[in-house]
Amino acid sequence: MAKKVNNKQFININNSYNNNIKMVEIPAKTFKWCWKCSKELPIGSTLPFCDFGCQQEYYAENAKEIDSVWREITQRD
Repeated sequence: MAKKVNNKQFININNSYNNNIKMVEIPAKTFKWCWKCSKELPIGSTLPFCDFGCQQEYYAENAKEIDSVWREITQRD
């Protein structure tokens, strides 16, 4: 296998001596608090919201903020 370094230079890389692949389990990210209302979540929760209502409100606020930034950039307001 060759790796391009500059426009015209190549370096040969030989991986044949180390073909072992290690499978590593990556732990899932867990959350302690709700992102919207700051309620404490159950231990090991992989979702950052306590319920679907908080999730909807959080993303609705983000959408409004993105719209206002876009309107400011495009000078529509």
